[in-house]
Amino acid sequence: MTSILLVDDMPVIRSTLTRIISQQKDLFSPVLEAANGEEAVSLARNHKPDIILMDIKMPGLTGLQATSIIQQEQPDVKIVMLTAYNEFAYVQRALKLGARDYILKPVRPQKLLQLLAEIRQEIQTEKREMRTVEIVKDSLQKTMPVIETNLVENLIRGTNPEGSTVDESLGYLGKRLVWPVVLVTKIDNFDQFTQTYPQVAPKQVYADLAQLIRRQLPDANRALVGYSNPGRVVAIVSTEQSLAKPDQIRTFCEQLRQTIADNLPFTVTIGMGKRYMGYESIPLSYAEANLARRYHSRSPGNRVVDLSDTVEEQPQGESSARYLVQKERELVQVVESNQMKKAQRLINEIVDYLSQRYYTRPDVMRNHCAELVTLVAWGVIGAGTNEPTVLALLHQQVRVLSSWKTVPDLRAWTLNSLTELMALVPARSQRQDPIQLAITYIQENYQRSNISLQQVADEVNLSQSHLSSQFKSRTGTSYVKYLTAIRMDNAKKLLRTTDKSVASISEMVGYPNTTNFYRHFQKHTGMTPATYRQKKKNVTV
Repeated sequence: MTSILLVDDMPVIRSTLTRIISQQKDLFSPVLEAANGEEAVSLARNHKPDIILMDIKMPGLTGLQATSIIQQEQPDVKIVMLTAYNEFAYVQRALKLGARDYILKPVRPQKLLQLLAEIRQEIQTEKREMRTVEIVKDSLQKTMPVIETNLVENLIRGTNPEGSTVDESLGYLGKRLVWPVVLVTKIDNFDQFTQTYPQVAPKQVYADLAQLIRRQLPDANRALVGYSNPGRVVAIVSTEQSLAKPDQIRTFCEQLRQTIADNLPFTVTIGMGKRYMGYESIPLSYAEANLARRYHSRSPGNRVVDLSDTVEEQPQGESSARYLVQKERELVQVVESNQMKKAQRLINEIVDYLSQRYYTRPDVMRNHCAELVTLVAWGVIGAGTNEPTVLALLHQQVRVLSSWKTVPDLRAWTLNSLTELMALVPARSQRQDPIQLAITYIQENYQRSNISLQQVADEVNLSQSHLSSQFKSRTGTSYVKYLTAIRMDNAKKLLRTTDKSVASISEMVGYPNTTNFYRHFQKHTGMTPATYRQKKKNVTV
């Protein structure tokens, strides 16, 4: 039924309208009445009628004023203005306020019933469309996590979503990724948890964990969260704002870890990868995060780890999990040192181990082989090979992985991928240490004011992100701090050994802006250049 509110200050008009509408009482009910604008607003709020017949001129709150209020509070209501011939200017204002139509006084019954029938049909169509929209929305809400999980899987494997690009899929989800980092969250003692709580479906556990992770993100629209292997959730998070530094990412992970421990019936270990500039490097960040987590798989849980935490930790014992970790670490080392035969032997040993565990589960076996080849790619890049070239080949190899079904097929694919990737590693006699090359380049070019990390990366054939992480790992400091230290050391030498002006020395060490030089020098030494020079002269005397 369609409800109607009649608003007119004259009882006789309200009575006439009620009588006309009663001819269609099986379609229009209830029919409410208001004698002025105030009553109309009150009844509209309490009863939310579908249609309102509103007189324009009434004492107190006018029909235009009442229309404005009601339309703001209930934009879907259909308001029809009742007007005389000489009130058309008011009608125009009412239509601008959102009125659906108008009808002239005295009201002709046939005209009124015809208009009400049209509006009733319009309301029913809108309600059907709204129901359809709600059904579609509900369906999308249920499928969005699945789509998001599939995209996460594509990104960590280095493949494009089926039938679309990464950017198109992100746009469909309303997401954006900038400088992504991969976080792998693994439920501690997952097998034991499922035995303790057999009534809890694993899918619900993943959904609860993923939802909690989403709520803790600085911006859920700049991240992806998806389920992965049993007991594991993978998040790909943008880091260009509040998570731009490694210590900020770790702090976020520690807060996330504690929130999970406080709100869910289990603890987790979170493996952190490094942040990279583009989507194509996400498999590397995933490999780093997953390796860090796996290296700690037999350590006490409820912690955050990255590869820098594991340098001195060597898994001991003969357990199957530790055996696999040891073999994977050894594989990375022999790939970096370009020992093909040893790498092939290790691949065969790892595939043998995996085939014994997952012979009846080729999908799980396939995922492990994909992760294994990603590790190989990571090692090849660590050997100084051009990162984009390695990633392009990795993507090419992973794209055909789905067509391999059996264990022999997967073994052949893994060995072939190893051979293809290691063919990119330069021979020992040709290979130079890219980080040492970068250090030498900085020492020879620090005087240039425009020397940048990207320029150094281009010079040594690494990506900016990979050079940044490797440089800090090797030197213990960032590129910017290292460059500043080189400049300050040379500035101090010039201040001690020459009579050149501070402005000249500033320019000689890469600071064309003397004020900027003063600021850096004072921060570095705790004194101004002039004070430093005088102090050193006094010491000499």
